[in-house]
Amino acid sequence: MENNFGCTWCTSTGRCTHNPDQYCEDRADNVHSASSVSVGQHRGSLDCPMIIQTSAEILVASGEYLQLLVGVRNLLPALMTSYDCQFNIDGIITETDAYLNESAETISCESALFQYSRKVDIVKAPFAVVWGIKKLPLDDKNPVDVTVYKCSEMAALCGGCLLLDPKYHCGWCDDGTCNTQKQCLSGPWFDSINGTICANPVITNFSPTSSPLEGETVITIEGSNLGISFDDISPYVTVAEQPCNCSAYRDLYVPASRIVCSTSRVRSITSGDIVVLVRGDSRYVATSTEIFSYVDPQLEGIYPTVGPQSGGTKLTIAGQYLDAGSSVKVFIISQPKDTAGSDSRVEKRQATAVEQSCSVVYQNSSHLICLTSEAKGTGSAIVQVKFDKAVKNLLGIPFEYKQDPYINSTASSLENGKGIGGIPSGGLKVYVQGYNLDIILSPKLRVILGNRDYKSDCVCLNSTLMVCDSPQFPAAAAVLGERPQALEYGFIMDNVFSLLNASSQQEALGKFTLYPDPVVHSFSEVGQIKKYKTDYLAISIDNQCEVCNQEDFFKVWIGQEPCNVSSVAATLINCIPPAVQPGRDTKEQYPDVTVVVGGVRKYVIGYLQYDTEDLLLPIWAIILIVTVGVLLILVIIIVVVKYCMNMSESEKEAKTMRQRFDWIEMQVAAECKDAFAELQTDVTFPSEDVSGFGILFHDYKNYALKVLFPNELNYAVLGDIEVEDETRRPVINKALSQFSQLIDNKTFLLLFVRTLESDKYFTMKDRNVFASYLMVALQGNMEYCTDILKTLLADLIEKSMQGNGNPKVLLRRTESVAEKMLPAWFTFLLYPLLKDHVGQPLYKLCVAIQQVIDLGPMDAITGEAKYSLSEEKLIRVQIDYKSITVNVLGLCQSSGKSVPVRVLDCDTISQVKAKALNTLFCWTPYSTRPHPQDFELEWRSGMHGRLTLQDVDRITEVDGEWKRLNMLRDYKVQDGAMLALVPKQSSLFNLSHSCTPNKYENSSLKPSPPHSPSSLSSSITTEQQSLLETGAKHWHLVKPTDSDVISEQPDRSGKLVREVYLNRLLYTKRALHSFVGDLFQVIFNYELDQNTGVLLPIKYMFDFLDDQALHHEIVDPEVVHTWKSNSLPLRFWVNLIKNPEFLFDVNKSNIIDSCLSVVAQNFMDSCSTSENKLTKDSPVSKLLYAKDIPQYKKLVTEYYSEIKKEAAVSDQDMNAMLAEESRVHVSEFNADVALMELYKYAEKYSEQILNALREDEFARKHKLPMKLEQVYNTMAEAEVVTVMNHRNSRY
Repeated sequence: MENNFGCTWCTSTGRCTHNPDQYCEDRADNVHSASSVSVGQHRGSLDCPMIIQTSAEILVASGEYLQLLVGVRNLLPALMTSYDCQFNIDGIITETDAYLNESAETISCESALFQYSRKVDIVKAPFAVVWGIKKLPLDDKNPVDVTVYKCSEMAALCGGCLLLDPKYHCGWCDDGTCNTQKQCLSGPWFDSINGTICANPVITNFSPTSSPLEGETVITIEGSNLGISFDDISPYVTVAEQPCNCSAYRDLYVPASRIVCSTSRVRSITSGDIVVLVRGDSRYVATSTEIFSYVDPQLEGIYPTVGPQSGGTKLTIAGQYLDAGSSVKVFIISQPKDTAGSDSRVEKRQATAVEQSCSVVYQNSSHLICLTSEAKGTGSAIVQVKFDKAVKNLLGIPFEYKQDPYINSTASSLENGKGIGGIPSGGLKVYVQGYNLDIILSPKLRVILGNRDYKSDCVCLNSTLMVCDSPQFPAAAAVLGERPQALEYGFIMDNVFSLLNASSQQEALGKFTLYPDPVVHSFSEVGQIKKYKTDYLAISIDNQCEVCNQEDFFKVWIGQEPCNVSSVAATLINCIPPAVQPGRDTKEQYPDVTVVVGGVRKYVIGYLQYDTEDLLLPIWAIILIVTVGVLLILVIIIVVVKYCMNMSESEKEAKTMRQRFDWIEMQVAAECKDAFAELQTDVTFPSEDVSGFGILFHDYKNYALKVLFPNELNYAVLGDIEVEDETRRPVINKALSQFSQLIDNKTFLLLFVRTLESDKYFTMKDRNVFASYLMVALQGNMEYCTDILKTLLADLIEKSMQGNGNPKVLLRRTESVAEKMLPAWFTFLLYPLLKDHVGQPLYKLCVAIQQVIDLGPMDAITGEAKYSLSEEKLIRVQIDYKSITVNVLGLCQSSGKSVPVRVLDCDTISQVKAKALNTLFCWTPYSTRPHPQDFELEWRSGMHGRLTLQDVDRITEVDGEWKRLNMLRDYKVQDGAMLALVPKQSSLFNLSHSCTPNKYENSSLKPSPPHSPSSLSSSITTEQQSLLETGAKHWHLVKPTDSDVISEQPDRSGKLVREVYLNRLLYTKRALHSFVGDLFQVIFNYELDQNTGVLLPIKYMFDFLDDQALHHEIVDPEVVHTWKSNSLPLRFWVNLIKNPEFLFDVNKSNIIDSCLSVVAQNFMDSCSTSENKLTKDSPVSKLLYAKDIPQYKKLVTEYYSEIKKEAAVSDQDMNAMLAEESRVHVSEFNADVALMELYKYAEKYSEQILNALREDEFARKHKLPMKLEQVYNTMAEAEVVTVMNHRNSRY
């Protein structure tokens, strides 16, 4: 009806026509268009009988009945007598009866079943109302559709079901399906209106799977039944037992199926499940099946380490946990260069780093690959990776931006320098010269033909030379005319775009000339079989390529072997075939000849037949051969005769050598077998119990003095100032008081120290002595002492950072006052740790070493022993011995009480006396016990049988000028023999002690272990030393002059190859292993330091070193680690390990000193960061502990790490500890003596010190030069007083 054609709608027939008179039955009911000329009351589409939709949307669940009511208009009751409703449900027509209501405004459709079988959520069912027999439809201007749906297809899970639009009336059935309430077969039915929580929430996956410790990683959790509103889950999400913040990601929450939250910060590496507690109800918990981890990403290296300034380098970062977090960004931070000639530290600090991004293109747990961006300048840069909020810097391996590569020239050969070119088959070499070429990881040659680029790979030989293969061109693109084509070319070198069209931008480079492929002609001989007679094989070619004369461009193969190309011309290739006819690749009679052009195109040009005709030798050659043969036979006869003459003599020498070698082999086998059996069965582990005899500690005073003044016997700081005239003392005290005030002035003291150190005559010994006396003088004010020490150390660090010095050597050598003061500072503050904890394992180690040494023989002259940790102190001979136990009478022999003492039958008499005294006086400090030379040793048998045993007497074995010291076996002393120590008549011990009970006798009668704790006695006793001083040559087990000589008589020599005896070192090491390990464990025990309170000074000093490293922008962690190792382990602990007599009242023998040196060396190696690659040629002492050093290194690293994690020490706490230290030990030493020693240096270098004070502005302001001159004048007055007193005494 809405047209201009004048049509009419025949209502009775349901037809649109232009001639209603002919086709319409009842013209009165027709509807005419507005432009129709027909006459009637119904005009326009609004007058058509039609359906009016009464609701916006008609919904019905599949499988349910629906009675539909629709509005109608313009019905003709007289004409339209019956109605039906039709529904097209998924292609199936369903029809029901319909009734016109009385108002004639609505039609009711009978109830119909709406159902479909397809597994889709919604089906649109078109609806129509038809009338009459012809089933003519009513007009439906706005088509009415019935929406049929299935709840079960719209949502398979509870959460999704409850989130469906309420208009569908879907809910969750108890049987686990989503349906309308009518369709629930059994059990309750829930919908979103009644606040239902879906049971069985599930987490199906989440991403990412790890987060850095700093947190703030955005995690996306997907699953089902994860709440139906944001408030259901917001506060109830945890990741590895840590809360996960969802509030910032409310908009990203998808009800029931997706949660987005950010992780929290944690302190240490951990892992666990992701848990969602819906509405906080423990009955509705979703737990992930995978583990989420908090990790600490580590950067380990990069490749490459250099790239162009324009960027584009594909930078690969290696490490651990590099896929952690939700956002990984890489930055390359370039440090700004200092202004030339500028010394201002402020300007350097104000300079800001330049940060360039590096776009990440690939990521997994162990590698990151990113593309660098353009840099603003060249130079080294730090690679930084940000894992969410975690920032990791790759230290020690910088990335360097270099100036972009530049190309000077290109050539097809390095010799002739012709222009470059190629052929369609490719393979020609292109040599490129320039600079910085090797900073590109994967350079390519780019040639432009038509509108396409053709590329080939290049290889950088060095920074100035690169070689490329010419690219291949398709045959269709490389159509050549009569002349070769000149093409533009360039190079793909990351983001260096200036080289992409290098030929067009640099005319000197020329063009790339594309020539046709060379043509190789087949052999023209019959059957293409060429006979080879001459030295060369000539191959005919047609080569228009001017640059294809490279000999390696053409390769010729004859069968399976190459034919070496010697020359190439435009029409010919010459090559040298193999001397012998090669094998065949085919079944042909002769090997085929193949020419390979450019490594791609192959030409099989025929077969090669070798001419095998024999050549006859000339007569002169035959004569020459015969003559040479005759002469050779004569020479052989002469040699045979000479050999037979010398045979008998050689056999005798060989027999002697075999006997000698057999003897050596037997001895070596016996020693190796004994060493193996000893290691496997006879390892005797020393006793760890020292409670029976106590630890002989020095008191604080003696301990400190032995560390500060190791080479002195009498300590001046324990007495008063020596004054020749007592009248001088008041004046000297006055001068020292003035000098003390200057020492307490920080400016003066620092200038004093710096001036002395700058003087070339201030020797190393002077520095050590000066530092020791300075520490004694400042002990009463440890706070001030610490301040001075820190300042001097800061100056030392500043000095080491200047120039090209290596900062790692800082504190390694005692070359400054500060380096000597530092161990003294630890000496004062760590005595409680030594006394209560470290002293015991160190003492046990010393005792254990002595016990192991005493298990085997020890040479009384050389100090060498069978069991030692030191190769230098190892006996290199086989010695027969046995262990025996003798009963030794105490000093009060009338009591008849004896003590069992374990000795060896190869011990000298002095060694037996020493072992007996060590057993008798095990409780007595070494400094107060008697010495072996004060006693005679008697062997007693029966009531009156007595024999005095001596090192040298009438039974001594004499060999020329050599005398061997007597041993117990020489006297045939048996196991269980009774011996007595008898004081000599002339000894001080005999004169000062009687048989009455005394401290020695009391101690000797107490039960004691066989090895006393202070038995670290010297291997050469005083008595034996006196024998040596007489000029006679004495020896015990090994003659010193024969130690390196192998005897020519096997049956009389005990010498073997020295290395055979190294297993004895392993035996000793195994016996002492637990003692060394216990000592290291106690020293590097962080918890022990923390509990004992001694962590304070260690933490304070380590933090100071960390601050200095930060101040000087030192990013290498190995430098700070080395500083800490040099300051505490090297300067303090190693000194005590090598010198236990500083801490204990014991005597240290040479062999124990060498053993402790090996332990100290491995202690130092454990604190080092460098990896020592050991070989069979490495020192034996390092090989001995090669497997233990990595464990000890790990212990040291963890110790440093734990201390660094500890909270910083406040100045208030440190000063309180220092003040208490000063208060407790203020009266231990005479500070005036120390001041007097310091004054001697001030007087000796007075001119230099005064000049330094006068040049310093602060010193002048406080009149420090004048005050020092007053001290000099006061001391001069003391000299005057002395002179006047002497003059008065004359009168």
